[in-house]
Amino acid sequence: MKKIFITCLVALISLFNAACQKNEFGTVDLTIPEDVYTPVAAQYTFNHPCGMFNQADFDRVKSMLDDGTAPQPVKEEFQLLKNSRYTMVPYTPSPTEYIVRGDATGVTSDGKENYSKAMNDAAAAYQMALLWKLTDDAEYADNAVNIMNKWAEECKGIKSNDANQMLAAGAQGYTFANAAEIMRTYDGWSDTDFEDFKKWMVDVFASKNIDFMTNHQGQCDDHYWSNWDLVNMCSYFSIGVLTENHEMINYVVNYFYSGAGNGCIKKLVQGVFDDPLGTGEQIAQNQESGRDQGHASMSVAVAANLCQMAYTLYQSNTNVPELDFFAANDNLMMKMGEYTALFNLKNGTDNNNASGQWLVTQSEMPFNEYKYCIDCSCTSNNHGATQSVVADDEGRGKFRPGWEIFYIHYAKIKNLSSGYTYAKRFADKIRPEGGAGGNSIYGTDSGAFDQLGWGTLMMYRE
Repeated sequence: MKKIFITCLVALISLFNAACQKNEFGTVDLTIPEDVYTPVAAQYTFNHPCGMFNQADFDRVKSMLDDGTAPQPVKEEFQLLKNSRYTMVPYTPSPTEYIVRGDATGVTSDGKENYSKAMNDAAAAYQMALLWKLTDDAEYADNAVNIMNKWAEECKGIKSNDANQMLAAGAQGYTFANAAEIMRTYDGWSDTDFEDFKKWMVDVFASKNIDFMTNHQGQCDDHYWSNWDLVNMCSYFSIGVLTENHEMINYVVNYFYSGAGNGCIKKLVQGVFDDPLGTGEQIAQNQESGRDQGHASMSVAVAANLCQMAYTLYQSNTNVPELDFFAANDNLMMKMGEYTALFNLKNGTDNNNASGQWLVTQSEMPFNEYKYCIDCSCTSNNHGATQSVVADDEGRGKFRPGWEIFYIHYAKIKNLSSGYTYAKRFADKIRPEGGAGGNSIYGTDSGAFDQLGWGTLMMYRE
């Protein structure tokens, strides 16, 4: 008994020392909060729509647009949405029997991936669903419903010869699910078709999402970077809302706080630091910060979408405080956003990061050494890497929508007085934020579709 006590004491001392490391940037908080986590097993109230936004959100924005009191950035983004190539009606969808993303050799008859068809059509369904809610124009509604009906009728699954199919299951899964969550209140979507669509979402997307989060393709739990987990968490959560499946929602809530993979908050954040520019705020290193800035920005943007969806449900379920991912672990998501925003910002207020000087240099940016898949249990051990500095690569400074979510939530909804300096600067720089098909700064490849966008339209407050 005495030996056990001494062993435990040594372990606790070691844990304390590890949690209070110092380096040239000062004290680094490495504490893993909530080591003992009580799983959530809630039963939820669903006030549909309750995906990214609820009816009160749509009513607020529509009223401002109708009476002309909407702030100018909201008006500008509304026009961007109406001019998007994905809201031109009539819209003809291009469903495929299988969605193929990744190494398609031997998977399809022509040996080519085709996920861009689902990517484009899901974005179109979501964007037209937004416009229907804000204009009452049934033409948008009919086109959105037609897209989703066609995919549910013709598509049987998602596949490839590698793990990339799981990215399609996540990114396109939560886009389709959010479109359907908005359109469920449309009288023109028959009950039969809506039920068929929900079944399709569960069979084709949710089955992949849960398999990935549970098994990680047979690799170690740390093998797949945080964005892989996050898109699948978004998809599984939003499908859970769409189908009113309490267990699915609880799974994601519990995964966020105590899951095995890098979408868990304990792994998503790799260290908390004082802002090197002396604002007095704290910034938090993202799990992908040492990989490259394109993926670090994706991780933050998708996390913003996940937090927003959870918060929408939280507004009708305040008895489940765990749903407020934004507030988790002392607003840790805000601090994570600040880290990535700071390193990807240049001076200036325009939306062109090609000019100006970076706010911080690589050497000025605090970074906690990250060991990626070192001595892991993956099927191959030749992919590990030790990252000792924040990545300074070609993706630095590139734009992704999502900064409006972080800034508006903490500054306007939570009414915090500080902590979002760099999220605000990023949101100010790219506002109106727009989204895929409505803003050329995001391009046309998959990176433009990893997050839903249109945050200025739906969230901006002066």
